[in-house]
Amino acid sequence: MKLIYSLCLILFLGFAVGCATSQNLALSPPLPQLITQGNTFTNKTGEAISLHGVSLCSLEWHAPLEQIKEVSDVNTGWHPNILRLPVQVREWDRIGEDAYIRGRLDPAVKLCRENGVYCIIDWHLIAPWDDPVSDKKLRSFWRKVAPLYASNPNILYEMFNEPTTPKQRTRANWLRWRDKAQGWVDFIRTLAPETILLVGSPHWDQMTSFAVEDPIEGTNIGYVAHVYPNWKPHMWDNLFGNAAAKIPMMITEWGWSAAETSKDTLFYSNADSYGEPLRDYLDARPHIAWTAWSFDPLCGPAMQGQDKDMGGFVKEWLNDIRLLKAR
Repeated sequence: MKLIYSLCLILFLGFAVGCATSQNLALSPPLPQLITQGNTFTNKTGEAISLHGVSLCSLEWHAPLEQIKEVSDVNTGWHPNILRLPVQVREWDRIGEDAYIRGRLDPAVKLCRENGVYCIIDWHLIAPWDDPVSDKKLRSFWRKVAPLYASNPNILYEMFNEPTTPKQRTRANWLRWRDKAQGWVDFIRTLAPETILLVGSPHWDQMTSFAVEDPIEGTNIGYVAHVYPNWKPHMWDNLFGNAAAKIPMMITEWGWSAAETSKDTLFYSNADSYGEPLRDYLDARPHIAWTAWSFDPLCGPAMQGQDKDMGGFVKEWLNDIRLLKAR
């Protein structure tokens, strides 16, 4: 009888410890909820939060959970405070929404939370924005995903990765885009009332400056720019810098490749002509958030592959930002 009692006590204590451990994990302090105020991302008490990190290429390719573990582990020296998690449209369609969420998205979001980093769920659609197919796919995705993570304070939503055409960089085209995007923003807001929405623009996210005079209506909205070496430093003020003085701005993609195979692409450049000038520009404007593209061995610019020079540059920059914050 004593033996049975002892075994029961051990099992009970083990169960109790397990429950306590689970409770402690569940009750671990969350990251502060982000909002937008003026041109800045802040917490709810108004403290500015500078967001800097990397973008994965995909949640399907090249061991993405291992990539998240590596880049967000404080012992590896990267020190991002935000990661971008692209949901590639063809993989979402191929795998199926429920299986994708269960096997890809949920584990990635959970890992970001456990490692103390914000994450952007990016609907990685690259398509004409006035196409009914784009509208249908976008609404279907956010109808499913937006309410799932609406109460998670460490999550932001990037509504439409790269709206392409109509691409005219004119106010008239922006107004047409704004009216279209406003319908999507309002739709997502019914499902996620407080989550920050990151809104791009036509011409592959290179018309954001028009939002200063003609913004999207609503709260907790940030604007997206993608800045590659084909946009030279003297263009950055008009592309995004001047606008960022008045509206919340996040560069969710930037990067370069010095590989010979990249000579004929918009990525081809080097640290001297693109990387260092961009760092100087953004260091002088810490309210502009950014995620470097891409933390991946094959998806170029590939910071874990042929573009390790860029990877080293980003790693050093993120560590310097960490040290500056610690002063």
